[in-house]
Amino acid sequence: MSNKQTEQTLYINPLLRRWLDERAARAQPPQNWPGRCWVISDGTMGMLSQCLALLRMLEIDGEDIRAVPTPLLRLFPHLAALPGWQLTLGRRPDWLKAGQWPDLLVTCGRRMAGISIGVKRLSRGRTTTIHIQDPKLPPHYFDLLVTPSHDHIAEQIETAAEPPQNVILTTGALNRLSPGEISDAGQGLPAEINVIKGSVCAVMVGGHNKRYRAGRPAFENFGEKLARFAALSGATLVLVPSRRTPLRHLRALTARLGGQAHYLWDGRGSNPYPGILARASYIIVTSDSVNMTTEACITGKPVLSAELAPETGRIARFHQIMRANAHTVCLDEVLQNPARLSEPFAVLDERAKLAAQIRTFFGVKPD
Repeated sequence: MSNKQTEQTLYINPLLRRWLDERAARAQPPQNWPGRCWVISDGTMGMLSQCLALLRMLEIDGEDIRAVPTPLLRLFPHLAALPGWQLTLGRRPDWLKAGQWPDLLVTCGRRMAGISIGVKRLSRGRTTTIHIQDPKLPPHYFDLLVTPSHDHIAEQIETAAEPPQNVILTTGALNRLSPGEISDAGQGLPAEINVIKGSVCAVMVGGHNKRYRAGRPAFENFGEKLARFAALSGATLVLVPSRRTPLRHLRALTARLGGQAHYLWDGRGSNPYPGILARASYIIVTSDSVNMTTEACITGKPVLSAELAPETGRIARFHQIMRANAHTVCLDEVLQNPARLSEPFAVLDERAKLAAQIRTFFGVKPD
């Protein structure tokens, strides 16, 4: 077909012209990538923080947008690929009505996977999507999938005859902290912590989660173990509870410390986290928090994992990986063999490597 005939065909068939234009646009090398960027989440801190961490690694800015997917879409995210499928509850939000789609969309967690798929459809493929964590869908629904090595999809990839090329595996959760920021935050700790003499053990306390509810006996048992650790290490305990820590169980925990020196942040005033990571000689994190464990390991200090309840499935796999790579050790093991504290602990800092992998995948050259 001659050039003139081709031009006539495209003129007669505008749908074909648009499809070819879109394909050509996607094939062009990115310039000033990514341009406009969105982060869409339902505001859950564990999910939002990982999206923002990825943007920070890539040194790009993004608009923080809140969305509540429909219940059906949360259960079956792939339905968002169907024309006309409703993405959010209630009235259409402004970001949907405007129809001005971003160049890049970052989402995290299965419940936001449908939003990612839907925006990709509505943008007619112009929006590049990066999804964090296992969506429990085939990777082809996203341009790039960034998932920790303890998620189920990672296990499937390890045994696949032809692994998908658009998946990047990480060891832990993505986090926004850097050693420099931890050090700076350590300069602004509360006076009650600054006056502590000798070594400090930071204790990051979790609690109830979607896998289990830790009851009073679990917190009492944890308190007894903390007392034993304080006695063998000589460290003052600094306890930083999370929003998931029941106050009544926290009181039960501190009652079992047996008079060991400690400081408990009661939620008032300045939060000592993450500055306490700089001050601490040892860090104990309850096993329910993958994010907290990952963040603590950027310090390279002894990080001890403590179970409020036995972990199973993907979370148990995460802790196995962390121990196998010398990032953490079990608190119970240290109580049985204190010499474990003198072993080297490996720093876990995946920021530079991950940023380079993503840029390479999209053919973006660093500035």
